[in-house]
Amino acid sequence: MNREQQIVERSHAYRESYRASTPSWYRGEMHLAFTLLFTGGVLWYCASQIVDTSWQEWLLVVVPMFLFGNWAEWAGHRYLLHSPRSWIKPAYKRHVATHHQFFSHKTLDYHGHQDWRALLFPPFAPVLFVLAALPLALLLGTLWTANAGYIAMLTMAAYFLMYEGLHTLSHLEHPLLDAMPLVNTVRRMHVLHHNPDFMHTRNFNLTFPICDALFGTSDLNKGVLGTLFNGMSDAARKPKDQARVDAQQVERASKAATEHQL
Repeated sequence: MNREQQIVERSHAYRESYRASTPSWYRGEMHLAFTLLFTGGVLWYCASQIVDTSWQEWLLVVVPMFLFGNWAEWAGHRYLLHSPRSWIKPAYKRHVATHHQFFSHKTLDYHGHQDWRALLFPPFAPVLFVLAALPLALLLGTLWTANAGYIAMLTMAAYFLMYEGLHTLSHLEHPLLDAMPLVNTVRRMHVLHHNPDFMHTRNFNLTFPICDALFGTSDLNKGVLGTLFNGMSDAARKPKDQARVDAQQVERASKAATEHQL
């Protein structure tokens, strides 16, 4: 049995035990509903408070907040969810020991609402992510306009919804998704991230890989725009990463040949 077969079998075995240990009270629909209600509530409240806005307020707040959200997503994933030195140990253990065992690069699909417990981010995640923008929103509201503060909070809530949506799309199997620009890039990079050999070093953005490209954690040897629109191609993969993938393929082929001879 080669290594990837072992990964698949280990993932399937873990899935069975994880599903069996799911509390009887857990409902994936309620888990998803909390995320939607919280972020949707923030969106509704902030939108209801915004009046007589100018294009400057939208442009000068949405773009920086989008980039801040991209950095927060990347940094949180890299330093909190994939670092043994994370100061949120339960989050690190859950992500590495649960999410990455349940979903390998060969077993990214999910089935039924019980699997949402391993797929969706815990209920505290949208709260922490959106509240991370609160200090800046208060500062903007005090030093500039109230509209700017509300737009900042609205942008972060919308960003988390996009974050959860694109992450979920990365765990769906459908050829149409692989043909959609930007979405296919996100899906390809997330598949490699779930490879145990790369999960602690590559592709930490779950939405658009802007920070991965800027800070060198992308597996692609491209700039920001080239990475964003890379799609499903592996042609620009960094030589060291490609060498590791090639070594895995050689190992699989060698073991398959040996098993065939036996």
